[in-house]
Amino acid sequence: MTDVLITGASRGIGYALTREYLKRGARVFAGVRDPDRASALRALATDDLVIVPLDVRSQRDIENAADLVASHGGLDRLVNNAGVLEPSAGLAEVDGPRMLEVLRVNTVGPVQMAQRFLNLLRPDARLVNLTMPTRPIGGLTRTENHAFVASRYALNALTKMIAVEVADTGPIVAALWPGYLQTDMTGHAEAATPLEEAIPGVVDLIERLSPADHGSCLLPDGSHAPW
Repeated sequence: MTDVLITGASRGIGYALTREYLKRGARVFAGVRDPDRASALRALATDDLVIVPLDVRSQRDIENAADLVASHGGLDRLVNNAGVLEPSAGLAEVDGPRMLEVLRVNTVGPVQMAQRFLNLLRPDARLVNLTMPTRPIGGLTRTENHAFVASRYALNALTKMIAVEVADTGPIVAALWPGYLQTDMTGHAEAATPLEEAIPGVVDLIERLSPADHGSCLLPDGSHAPW
């Protein structure tokens, strides 16, 4: 049985990933900030689902989650999905404290998860950070959502650094953009792809990761983003 831990699993992409992995016979540790509010997860009602109190901003939650996973023997997949968006239409709208909160969830959280769970990942494991592709800074033209964009640039750089460090001894480490999907973060935009259409392909991509993908940012078609 494949053991998978997914952060931010109570809704959106995290919930859809959890449901898809359960369909494929995996045991899923579904990390959620508030298990009492994770009614959709509880409705899945399967012995292969372990709902884990896990706020990635909390070192105590991360330690407790690691102890729980260790008691089950380790992990094959760690998917850092938890993320937040703090909208801003221009520099004047950037709120410093809220920006720091975005970075804590989107960037520091995945790094602390990787730091704590690396020794619990089994041979041939995958550590995947969900992200967006970040073009070279010289080509950056965006002037909105400053905190979110900064958090993704930082996460992508740190993902690459982790991949370099564990290249000879650790799991396959990659960033992955699941595509423009219908979630709360995208306002369920009509132009976005429904989760039920996209997520099986995202899981296929995670399962197909090979050493050639180590340290890369993958796009939904499996190609590598030039970052």
